Amino acid sequence: MTSKYSIVTADLTVKALQDSGYKSTAHAIAELIDNGIEAEADLVELFVVESTERPSQWARHRVEKIGVLDNGKGMDDELLRNSLRFGVGTRQNRKGIGRFGVGLPNSSISQCNRVDVWSWTNGPDNAYHTYLDLGELRNGRAEVPKPEKEKLPDEWQEISEGLGETGTFVLWTQLERVQWRGSKATLDNTESLIGRLYRRLITQGIQIRLVPMRGSEVLLGARDARPNDPLYLMAPSSTPPPFNQKPMFRPYGGGNTGEIGVEKFMVKGVDGNDYPVLIRSSISTESARRPDIAGEEWPKEVSPSLQPGSTPWGKHAAKNLGISLMRADRELDVDTRWTNSYDPVERWWGIEIDFPPQLDEVFGVTNNKQSATIFSSLATFDWEEEADGMSYEEFRDTLRAEGDHRLPLIEIVYHIREKLISKLQSDLKDQTRGTGASRKRHEKVATKADEAVRRRKEEAPPSYTDTLGAQTSVEESKQQQYESLVNTHKYSPADAERIIEETWSNDRRVQLLTSRNPDSSAFFNVEYIPRLLQVALNMDHPVYDDLIAVLDQDLDGATREELAERLESAASAFKLLLMSWARFEDEQPEKPRKRAWQMRQDWGRIASEFLRADDEEDD
Repeated sequence: MTSKYSIVTADLTVKALQDSGYKSTAHAIAELIDNGIEAEADLVELFVVESTERPSQWARHRVEKIGVLDNGKGMDDELLRNSLRFGVGTRQNRKGIGRFGVGLPNSSISQCNRVDVWSWTNGPDNAYHTYLDLGELRNGRAEVPKPEKEKLPDEWQEISEGLGETGTFVLWTQLERVQWRGSKATLDNTESLIGRLYRRLITQGIQIRLVPMRGSEVLLGARDARPNDPLYLMAPSSTPPPFNQKPMFRPYGGGNTGEIGVEKFMVKGVDGNDYPVLIRSSISTESARRPDIAGEEWPKEVSPSLQPGSTPWGKHAAKNLGISLMRADRELDVDTRWTNSYDPVERWWGIEIDFPPQLDEVFGVTNNKQSATIFSSLATFDWEEEADGMSYEEFRDTLRAEGDHRLPLIEIVYHIREKLISKLQSDLKDQTRGTGASRKRHEKVATKADEAVRRRKEEAPPSYTDTLGAQTSVEESKQQQYESLVNTHKYSPADAERIIEETWSNDRRVQLLTSRNPDSSAFFNVEYIPRLLQVALNMDHPVYDDLIAVLDQDLDGATREELAERLESAASAFKLLLMSWARFEDEQPEKPRKRAWQMRQDWGRIASEFLRADDEEDD
């Protein structure tokens, strides 16, 4: 019994064990799957059993039991008893998935008031059985009950498809904290996580069978968990068609391992030895985001006008947003702190950090294997702020001289932020330039500008492009535009031809497009093509990111708060733009300043005419 003067009461101990930090029921179930895999099982079966009765006509059947059965090597009575002790465990090592010795009791108590375990090494009829019951713990039970010989109940033997001569069965009852009602909802939500955590092991031959039940009856929908790869390089996978049978992404970057998209860093563990950390990266294929890629058929049931993020596979990718942390071929977490969740483009790249258990202390792996706290804390690390004016190389040398234990991880973070994410984001913007919602908005603006240009032609002398047009054939003008789009602005030949066709079929006099021009300080550039004034927004200028891109982002799925934040950001950028012009005038000598003043007046007058076209259309 608990002493009258115990520092910690039994109730408080039980409450602390229940609040052990599992993110979800699926994460707690994963601990049981870990145990099976560590026991060399090649089949793990997950049974989710809902009640046969409902509280009322309108209520859903509620989950009342969860069982996990594996065909691993099983445990004798001594190992079985120790497996339910906190902090003891049976496989505390530095090689496999496990290590911490708390998975079975911790995960179980986080979800239920009673856990029963059967394990056998000589057939399920010769199993040993023991249990933990929170009611008994509250009443002062201090030891795990001695295992007794007790055959695995017939009901579980009959429904298992992989029952072996050795194995273990864990059964949760008196469920308290299961998140979802019904076996289907529980398995659907669990499958996504299980498929992601064990994606590599599944492709290596581990089978994880998901079985919905009502009472003793197996319901429709039993299946094997499919890989869910946030890098979208695996096939087959759980990604919606057509990317369930082919990769949706491709490896990204050169790497230093001889494998495309894989970079290796050597990191010293607490034992003084160096261990490899592999950084894998991937980027969406164009066919996942565009319906007009030659040779890549867009699914007939998915509208080609749909925003890529709104496609079934785009929604799937949104759930895998972040950097995947892999330890011993098993994922710990997908860390979203490295991404901007407001930007739908973020879902179209993947990064995976793969490290061995020998680096657990360096990365800060938690005892429930759900995160790497030290590494994740560096998601918001700003080396420039800490460097206090030093270059990165100087800062790195300073940390090395000081023996800063964070240095290996900081170097990995620098590579991810400076060499990967920024480049991925840039390349993804280029991938869909001139398509989707931004293309339609550009076309709408260009149409209104055309109206203003035609009106100006009636009131003003011929412009430079008008004069060039009178001296040049249409074919020559098209060729000049094609060379500009392909050579200067780096559009694909197919996109260039589409833009040219739209320009001339609509008899357009103004064309708006986006371009990469990191060497230019201008935030837009003007090209004088015969009969066409071509305006290119410089995507490498801060004005584009802070003003244009903020407003051109997809609206699908955006909350009111996100939209308000975008508008506030764009308004601030526009005001700063005006202030920068004012400062430009202020810095000029007297004559250029007067000329700048006159240019501002003239530009304002023409701007009012262009914007008037917008007002007239609204009327």
